[in-house]
Amino acid sequence: MLSVLRRSRPVVSRPAARVCYSSTATKSSSGFFRNAWDSYTSLLETHPLSTKIATGGAIAGLGDMGCQLVLEEKEKHKPLLDVKRAAIFTFLGGFLISPVLHVWYGFLGSRLPGVSAAAVAKRLALDQLGFAPTFLPVFLSSVLTLEGNKEQIPDKLRADWWTVTKANWGVWVPAQILNFRFVPGPMQVLFSNVVGLLWNAYLSYVSHADVPAKGLLEDGDEVDH
Repeated sequence: MLSVLRRSRPVVSRPAARVCYSSTATKSSSGFFRNAWDSYTSLLETHPLSTKIATGGAIAGLGDMGCQLVLEEKEKHKPLLDVKRAAIFTFLGGFLISPVLHVWYGFLGSRLPGVSAAAVAKRLALDQLGFAPTFLPVFLSSVLTLEGNKEQIPDKLRADWWTVTKANWGVWVPAQILNFRFVPGPMQVLFSNVVGLLWNAYLSYVSHADVPAKGLLEDGDEVDH
């Protein structure tokens, strides 16, 4: 009887050991993410602008790379990933979008504080009817300028500004309602950057779509008629 009990002990102890190991791994993983989040929030307090620049640049670059790898069809003679293009989006996300949003959200929060329906509605109106339609052409123009296609800016804005603005409202009106209503001020740029991961992929796609010159469009219209 004693020998039977001795033989049975390893069988009982092994699952317990696995459960203990799994529990330890889970706690270690959750502890890592918690520490990373605590470090990020601490950096937002001590170095708010530089932290937002780094985060915004990384997310904008990822958005462009996602566009290149998923949304666009690559020609055989072109590389799978245009590193220069991704670097330009990273630069603009970090040093154009993030600082502008840092200042803009700070302005909205100081002039229209609070999370009441009236305050959120006013901030949303200023953001989506004033800021967004103005900033979108600035961003598209910056992309084309840094890529050496400055001469395409008038045709690009003429062809895409209204389409992009309407798409912006479809994405950012609900996103900004959540942002202004529920997200703490220091985290609002991060929230916008996270939503902007997919939005940047869309902007990258639009900004690199071929646009015929105005003269060609007019000639085409004449041919159709």
